[in-house]
Amino acid sequence: MTSNGHALTGALPNANGNQAPTTNGEEDHIASIWTRYEHLKYSDVMKNLLLEDVISRYENLNRKHKNYVRENEAGFNTVVDYKKKFEEACRNLQHLQGILNRNPFILVLIDGDGILFNTDFLAQGDKGGKRAAAFMYQAIRTWALREIIEIPDDFRIAVKVYANVKGLAETCAKAGLVSNIAHFESFAHGFGSGNDLFEFVDVGQGDARATGKMAENLKLNLYDYHCRQIICGCSQDYDYARLFGQYALDKEALSRVTLLEAVPLANALKQLEFKTTKLPGVFREAQPPIAPPGFLTGPLNTNAQAFRPRVESCGLSATSEVFTPRTASPFSPLTSSGAQLHQLDGQVLAQRLPHLRSTSMASSAESSDSGTAGLGSWAAITKASSALPLTEIPKASRPFETASKTISRNIKGQRIDEPMDYDKDEVQRLKKIKMCNQHYIGQGCCHYNAGRSDKCPHRHDVKLTPQERHWLRVVARETPCKKGTECDDVKCIYGHRCPFPVATEGSSRGSGMCLNGENCRFPRDMHITDTKIVKTTRITGTF
Repeated sequence: MTSNGHALTGALPNANGNQAPTTNGEEDHIASIWTRYEHLKYSDVMKNLLLEDVISRYENLNRKHKNYVRENEAGFNTVVDYKKKFEEACRNLQHLQGILNRNPFILVLIDGDGILFNTDFLAQGDKGGKRAAAFMYQAIRTWALREIIEIPDDFRIAVKVYANVKGLAETCAKAGLVSNIAHFESFAHGFGSGNDLFEFVDVGQGDARATGKMAENLKLNLYDYHCRQIICGCSQDYDYARLFGQYALDKEALSRVTLLEAVPLANALKQLEFKTTKLPGVFREAQPPIAPPGFLTGPLNTNAQAFRPRVESCGLSATSEVFTPRTASPFSPLTSSGAQLHQLDGQVLAQRLPHLRSTSMASSAESSDSGTAGLGSWAAITKASSALPLTEIPKASRPFETASKTISRNIKGQRIDEPMDYDKDEVQRLKKIKMCNQHYIGQGCCHYNAGRSDKCPHRHDVKLTPQERHWLRVVARETPCKKGTECDDVKCIYGHRCPFPVATEGSSRGSGMCLNGENCRFPRDMHITDTKIVKTTRITGTF
């Protein structure tokens, strides 16, 4: 084929210009060359196509790479921003958690018109108020550490008692629980001064004033995170059933409110699913007593002479002057009938009957001689009281002596020791003296009584006051009773439940054990004893 594309059909010219003859071999060789050339051309086309394809793919990958780099840079910046925001959120959360955990407290709301403090506290006026505040604080703190989950150790307790102070003071004075109105007001003052967060609020006269204040305080603090629990001491007023009935289906309210069973709860309150608790020894288990009209004569005032004080009858005879009606005594013109006498409050009747029955012999003899015995005479009173069942009436309790003739037990039948107030410094002082408990407050030291006092390692030669004997009972409580929680000896001086505080930190926290841990002399069953009293065992004789 020539350069213009025509095939060579003739012979190629030789050196002389003449055409030389061709052979078939040469033609085949030329054809193969052309074939090879065509292959090279095709190969170049394929190479170009391959290169174009590679370049196109490279351009596409380069474009995607740039997009990825750009998105990655944006994502990295976003991650950095989110990381900063997350760290800031963590700091804010920690700060808010610190604010929420700051100043945790338990609120106690008491309707003082329906729930009355223990008579032993009322009888001591200002001092009794302070003792009641201290006793109540310790009882609530012990309960909270045992019942409330994850409550901080530094929680505080705020108590608000709402009552018509003047009216309640008159009621207590008429019932003989206090000597006069000022005595009760002194108790209320002492309770408020016993703790900076304890208040005895006078709501004045008027229906449901205490109820209204308790309701508003409940609403104000119910969903406050700082308030970890609200304890409500209610009377049997139906208004409280309506108040708490609003939260009967509120699970959060049911978990944050506890009803105090100082007096028996009304049936409507019992039907609700609120938790309940008791504070043994703090409150009376009955409604405030109300003496019948005409039981006392003369206006109620702060003059102590207007009321006859309660008298301890130990060592006195029936003819003692304290049992003889005096002309100026508010008890002398007693003209209530036997039916009215039956209506007296149980405690008032318990205070009066020992005097009435102890003087029945002498009084009845005098009245029979005169022949003028009427309803207002002592003979008539004793005659009316003789129809009543004769029961063992406990003596008025003294600061250093207990008059309990019953043993309190919980639902498992375990013995529950009654609470004892004490002076920490005095108790520590007596513990250092190492006195023989059995010799001073028990049934007597067998070694000492047998003339072998050297066999007892403790002292028997110390003279104690009645008050110091009381403190020594507190010391003896720190020794576990060998009979355990089933002990039924009313004269037992030893402890049946560990008196030391529950551990709030360390490995013993949450176990119910005390702060002494494994070194405590009390066994485990004397640490986790349920203190809710469900029954009592009556013991004859005196303590």
